[in-house]
Amino acid sequence: MQKRHLSRIVLSRTLMTVMGSFAVLMAVSVVMTFFIGREEIIKYVRFSLTNFNDCVIDKMEYIYVSGIRYYADLIDNTMQDELDYLKSPEFSEGLYGNVHNFESESEINFVDHDGVIIASSDSKNIGLDLNSCPEAEEFLKLTDGDPNYVLGSMKLRESDTEPMLYCGVPLPKCGIFVLCARDRELSDKRKEYSLVVTIKDINIGKTGYYLCLNSDGEIVGSPGDVHNGEQSGLPWDVKELSESGKVESGEVYGVMSYAAAMADGDRYLVAVYPVLEAWDSWLVLMIVTVLIYIVVFFILFLMIRHLMTVQVVRGVYSLNGSLNRITEGNLDERADFRNSIEFDELSDGINQTVDKLKELISEAEGRIDAELALAATIQCSILPHEFPPFPDRSEFELYAYMIPAKEVGGDFYDFFLTDPDHLALVMGDVSGKGIPAAMFMAEAKNRLRHIVMRYGSDVARAVSELNADLSEENGAGLFVTLWLGVLTVSTGHVDYVDAGHEYPALSLGGGEFRVEKDTHSISVAMRKKAVFSAGSFDLNPGDILYLYTDGIVEAHNPEGKMFRISGMLEALNRDRNASVDSIDRNVREKLAEFVKDAPPFDDATTLVLRYKGVQA
Repeated sequence: MQKRHLSRIVLSRTLMTVMGSFAVLMAVSVVMTFFIGREEIIKYVRFSLTNFNDCVIDKMEYIYVSGIRYYADLIDNTMQDELDYLKSPEFSEGLYGNVHNFESESEINFVDHDGVIIASSDSKNIGLDLNSCPEAEEFLKLTDGDPNYVLGSMKLRESDTEPMLYCGVPLPKCGIFVLCARDRELSDKRKEYSLVVTIKDINIGKTGYYLCLNSDGEIVGSPGDVHNGEQSGLPWDVKELSESGKVESGEVYGVMSYAAAMADGDRYLVAVYPVLEAWDSWLVLMIVTVLIYIVVFFILFLMIRHLMTVQVVRGVYSLNGSLNRITEGNLDERADFRNSIEFDELSDGINQTVDKLKELISEAEGRIDAELALAATIQCSILPHEFPPFPDRSEFELYAYMIPAKEVGGDFYDFFLTDPDHLALVMGDVSGKGIPAAMFMAEAKNRLRHIVMRYGSDVARAVSELNADLSEENGAGLFVTLWLGVLTVSTGHVDYVDAGHEYPALSLGGGEFRVEKDTHSISVAMRKKAVFSAGSFDLNPGDILYLYTDGIVEAHNPEGKMFRISGMLEALNRDRNASVDSIDRNVREKLAEFVKDAPPFDDATTLVLRYKGVQA
């Protein structure tokens, strides 16, 4: 199949894609905007109706409670020292007159601290104990002065036909509370009055409004009382509209409007919202959306003509994914996206580059292996490696061995005579592995030898000076765990410092090897002004000292288990009478059996000393 150039593919497919996408997106946006807008308008009208009703109820409750509070405060301030007058027939007759003359309440009662009505506009209530009324529980809390008012419905007597709406307000100074009530007829009158008054003050949006109709369809409340007393001019049956819960659209007083209705007892509350106002913001939104789409798609079309289309993007993603896998180390990855002449050439170029990179890496690895092997040789050369090290000395036997976990490591050992009667023994472990640890190890070993030659058996002072030297220029933050001991050959006395190293193993008096917990100090080069404590012990002829690094006891087998000190001691006690190199070999053979083919955990270094004493 003959392949085309990328520019021709881009131009032809760009035209089709942009035009088709523009048409579809425009249609979908207009339809979605219409349906979303219509649903939001319906929700808004319903919410407005419910919110208006709640507002009226809250306002009526507020006015109701405020009036009773004002009345209660007036009585509380004037009658606090005249409670007997409140209990008099004259005061109750005055309450009766207030109720019948002003029709503000259906009933007014005064209740003492014990919950007994002491004065009432209804003489039948005087002496009534509210404690016998289960519904009065909340109102009786007013005697303790807890709430500032209580509002609720209840029947004072079981003989009452229906509950009344009661409001209780405390009179703290008098120690009583006033309990006012409205029956259903008076509550309805007050509710209707509140509806009519509130309708004048609240709109829906800018020009929307509310109407209140009675059961005969007569308007009893409208904005500015314009339509009060008229029959409803609505094109729907208000009762059916309220029962359906729908929002309908039609002409209301010559204006196309949305309308919803709600029943409130024998009244109906109607919300009217003009259609043009309702759709005003949504029409602006649709026009702005269309204009934005036109501008955006025109700009996109001009840009896409000069850039890559979807096919190019897929190619870029494919080749980019291959490059990511290559940079993560997978040099066997092949770039193979070939849908155009350009991508053929690009894929071939990537693959040729990776092949060349693999070749260069192989050459570099060979050079690095050779250099690491040379580094390992140099490292081994700076450690004592000829045994026996002092053939002319019969007072002791000595053997040491190290296997680095990598080509070079951070473990080291050393031994040397500071004078004919003193033998220095060193076992160290530098934090980390590889070339940095090996370089730090060489520096620590060389400095330690010179320092010990100067201080002899004063091992604490020697380690302190070494710590100060290594801490001075330690930008890498490395440190050394160190065991330094100086054996007095003629007596078997050993002075030592254990700076964070493993406890030594000792076989004393021909007995089994045991790990002896010695005097411990902080590791070298961790803190410049660290204090190091020295310890000592005595060796008798035949006693054996075994020093080691954590690479021995913390080695893991393929199952993840550790060799531990117990495994080391078992190998040491296999043949305590063997030569020092055989004792060390027993440990390494048992360790090799344990770890099998698991990779080495850490450098493994050991030193074995058998003290024989001075021969007669």
